[in-house]
Amino acid sequence: MSIEEYLDDFGCNETEKAEILKCHSNNDTKGMITLLRKHRQTILGRIHNEEKQISSLDYFVFQLEKDIKAQ
Repeated sequence: MSIEEYLDDFGCNETEKAEILKCHSNNDTKGMITLLRKHRQTILGRIHNEEKQISSLDYFVFQLEKDIKAQ
């Protein structure tokens, strides 16, 4: 698999891909690692936000079900 395919699989945007590929062409492995770790943090931040949304949704449904039972 090519590096471009990996970056697509990782969900990198065009800017991120260009920066990482530039590091790759300059044999700047440390730069690549830094950018990939930054992208990982971005993904993790989205996951945490979505977990919060799921928790809020679950709590709201729980409250609605509790209200139904109280009737």
